[in-house]
Amino acid sequence: MLLTSQPTGRIHSFQLPKKILFGVKSSENVGLEAKALGGKTAFLVTDKNLEKTGVPAKIEGSLVSQGFEVEIFDEVEPEPVLEVAENVASTARRKKYDTIIGVGGGSVLDMAKVAAMASKNPGPMRNYVGVDLVKNPGVPSILLPTTSGTGSEVTNVAVLTIAEDELKTSIISPHLFCNVAIVDPSLTYSLPPRLTASTGMDALSHALEALISVNANSITDSLAFEAIKLIFVNLPKAYKSSDPESREGMSLGSLIAGMSFGNAGVCLGHAAAYTFAVSHKVSHGTSCGLVLPYVFRFCASAIPWKLPRIAEAVGIETESLGIEETGLAISEAILGLMDKLQMPKRLRDLNIPQRDLPKLAEKLLTFSRLIKRTPKPLSQPDAVNLFETMW
Repeated sequence: MLLTSQPTGRIHSFQLPKKILFGVKSSENVGLEAKALGGKTAFLVTDKNLEKTGVPAKIEGSLVSQGFEVEIFDEVEPEPVLEVAENVASTARRKKYDTIIGVGGGSVLDMAKVAAMASKNPGPMRNYVGVDLVKNPGVPSILLPTTSGTGSEVTNVAVLTIAEDELKTSIISPHLFCNVAIVDPSLTYSLPPRLTASTGMDALSHALEALISVNANSITDSLAFEAIKLIFVNLPKAYKSSDPESREGMSLGSLIAGMSFGNAGVCLGHAAAYTFAVSHKVSHGTSCGLVLPYVFRFCASAIPWKLPRIAEAVGIETESLGIEETGLAISEAILGLMDKLQMPKRLRDLNIPQRDLPKLAEKLLTFSRLIKRTPKPLSQPDAVNLFETMW
């Protein structure tokens, strides 16, 4: 059976970084990998909270051992605004580093991509917001995630917040792919439960939205099915006890979910999350996780041939159920996972008033790029009803 609704004659594109290292203690190779790229000066992008764990210092030590001069930039904050991107870009340009290293969560990795890109592309970062506006390849870069959720280490996207517009937007370009992604599960061992939950739900949203996307294909679907299975098995365990096995499972699940959505794209779920994440100061993972079960239920009828494998991946039996019932059962399974993670499941849990729902629905319809990837038409009444269901 084909795993895609697209005609078999369609040509699909699939892109990844040039090299991926995966495994416990793989981060110890960062110095050798950077040296192989031919550099001598490294700009290490991270954040102040992570610095307290000593992880950036270990990465710096590996680089120094290979003869690198290293400068640390630790001014990245969660959900970085445009001004942070301008700051990291101007710093990278001023010193003319030949290698960029990003170690941290998705926000840090995105800003490391910006630093690498800005080093070879002049002008304000606002000029590059959009799709394929970056003209030149950046300097070589290596990305090391310390969370299991964003998949940023293997995508060509850098997400930015435009604070004055209460808007999340992105720089999207193949020139944002890093040269080497190093996914070391041991870097996630100290991730606290709350961040484990929110970043894990982000990874799940990537996998499920990649399956829903009209740009999905057999490669992205195969990765997404496996990612969902890994996340459902390992996320509750990582949240509860943070054992090495579950952390490795989550690191792998996040990685391959990133490979999947980095090519198929996300769709309605991220669009819905963007309507309130900035204005109500909700983290990316929490907002994407909250909308996921409701968006999936809305879209399920558009991907009926995928539902049995999704049901299998989330661990439920649906052989006797119809399409609508299967979509509901999968949605309930997602809500059950959120219960285990003590995640908010309703907009009211985030103190979003019911009177705001029409405004959120109106805002949702402005995210045309993401909505176009959704295989089911979304009318204005549909949008209102979706938010009413979430509330």
